[in-house]
Amino acid sequence: MLSGNGGIFAPSLVIGGLIGFVVAFSANTLGIANLNVANFIVAGMAASLSAIMHAPLTGIFLIAEITGGYVLMVPLMITSAISYLINRSANKYSIYTKPLAEKGELLSHEDKDTTVLNMMKLKYLVERDYLVLNEDDLVSVRMPEILLSKRNLFPVVSADRSFKGLVFVEDVLKRNVADEDNLSVNDLMQAAPDIVLVTDSLKKVLGKMEKENAWLLPVLDESGAYLGFVSKTAIFNKYRALLSRQADYME
Repeated sequence: MLSGNGGIFAPSLVIGGLIGFVVAFSANTLGIANLNVANFIVAGMAASLSAIMHAPLTGIFLIAEITGGYVLMVPLMITSAISYLINRSANKYSIYTKPLAEKGELLSHEDKDTTVLNMMKLKYLVERDYLVLNEDDLVSVRMPEILLSKRNLFPVVSADRSFKGLVFVEDVLKRNVADEDNLSVNDLMQAAPDIVLVTDSLKKVLGKMEKENAWLLPVLDESGAYLGFVSKTAIFNKYRALLSRQADYME
């Protein structure tokens, strides 16, 4: 597929001109009306350009300038406005902006939240400073590290770093570890409310957090290996920073 102005602009003019020609020629041939073929070709070019590019003013004045058809300004305005409104009702984005919108890279004032979230990447928000426990570890052996940790939960992984679940510090403190020398991490492990992949969008991550009423979720790579946690706090802080940066740029 051709791209760029040469690959879209010229074909748009040709297609619009052909449509205008076919309409006028058919009407004249069938005796429906006596239409000026040249004028319809010009109007078709303006209509096509306005619809495809979502730029009615560009279609009007550019075609009028190219063809010298300023006497057709009113018909050009009518056809351009109608074609633009029809295409806009079916396609929110123009042929230029649609690929960006599909990739989530289009800056839009209509949906600022989604736009800002699409600018953020989960891999940069992963918190990795959690004490990682192995599912076969004895709690009594890891107890000194657990007590020194500033976190209230710990990810549990297998020997190959695959994520297994969570251990909460409250559950550890409730058990009399001194009397249970054989108590393993696996005995205290609980399933995570949900997991997210490092390739997930922030909008999807927040959706999972809202669904599970969770403030943070474990982040895994595509193979299921544990990477860290992502929290609402980190997401919201980054979100506010980007909004502030956008506001400063707009000023």
